[in-house]
Amino acid sequence: MGDLKFEEFGDIWIFLLTVPGHLFNIVYGAVKLIFISLPLALWDFVLWLGPTILDIPVILFKTAKIIVNTVYGVVSNFLKFLWSHDWSWNSLNDFPALGSQFRTLLNLGGINQPFDYFAGSYGFAVKEFIQPLRVAMNDLRDFIDFMPWPIFFALVLALVFWVSRKWTVVLLALAALLFIGIFGLMELASQTFSLMVLSILLCVVFGIPLGIMMSASDVVDRSVKPILDIMQTMPSFVYLIPVLILFGVSPVAGLIAVVIYAMPPVVRLTNLGIRLVPFEVVEASHAFGANYMQRLFGTLIPLALPNVFAGINQTIMMALAMVVIAALVGAPGLGAEVLSAQGTVNLALGLQSGFAVALIAIVIDRSFHLYGERMQEHRKVGH
Repeated sequence: MGDLKFEEFGDIWIFLLTVPGHLFNIVYGAVKLIFISLPLALWDFVLWLGPTILDIPVILFKTAKIIVNTVYGVVSNFLKFLWSHDWSWNSLNDFPALGSQFRTLLNLGGINQPFDYFAGSYGFAVKEFIQPLRVAMNDLRDFIDFMPWPIFFALVLALVFWVSRKWTVVLLALAALLFIGIFGLMELASQTFSLMVLSILLCVVFGIPLGIMMSASDVVDRSVKPILDIMQTMPSFVYLIPVLILFGVSPVAGLIAVVIYAMPPVVRLTNLGIRLVPFEVVEASHAFGANYMQRLFGTLIPLALPNVFAGINQTIMMALAMVVIAALVGAPGLGAEVLSAQGTVNLALGLQSGFAVALIAIVIDRSFHLYGERMQEHRKVGH
């Protein structure tokens, strides 16, 4: 942002001329992802599914072989342990675990080799599928970088005021922007902002419909909850490994890692918010002849919006908390600066970058919290 002087008419004219192009690239990337890349990926999946269905007997045979070998290894090692082990008191400290050779074969044949086969066979298709995300991220980052800082500050402050309706939060946002600008972190903050915008959009686009499906079906709810539990409790460094294998060290790998980590709150709270809608209200809308879609968009979702926005707020917080870890797989921005400060043991640089992330998180948290409170007050007045 510092390269573009606001008082230079030529630069302002160039900026105004290029704004439609940047906006077009962003919209084009999103449209291409939804209407071109996604259908083509689904078609490729269908083409892959046909031969795979024919290979189901072979797959089942290999799966059964792995299970039989696993059970045989467990039982044989346990019997061998019972037969040959010294049953003294001190020997009971060791549990009869699988042998190292069998564990190696299980890890290679059951996990590593199948995933390597998937990455080798379909990795290119996966990269082509997410290519519009890479383009949209780059275009959004370039658009923010090319914007004069007064206009950028004005847009951010106007957005914060529209969401929070509190001048104190606007002043806090101004202080955060001044802190980021004074310490020369504006370009890094724009990279973090582009990463957060796309990751949060993906979490909302996929998370809210998934939460709605969970609220409509107990079977889906019981099936998805264990997956969400794994996404929230699995150490983030573990699922960075498959992301790194598929996408390499790149900003998109960081984006996927952030989405995996940050999506569960919006899914859970959307499901919870719809389930907490009073049964009498749902029955009243049903009595007036509303079908499911009318009840969903006219009754359930409006009454569940406070919980939905609370889920979006928590998703944003978790996404910001993930920026440093995502920098390990190529996510740019303030997280990469914190990681660099850690590598060089530079406390001042780490505090500056970390405090910038904290200020962004505080401003977003306060804004969405006040927005949720205003919605609840409006609901109370309306009903």
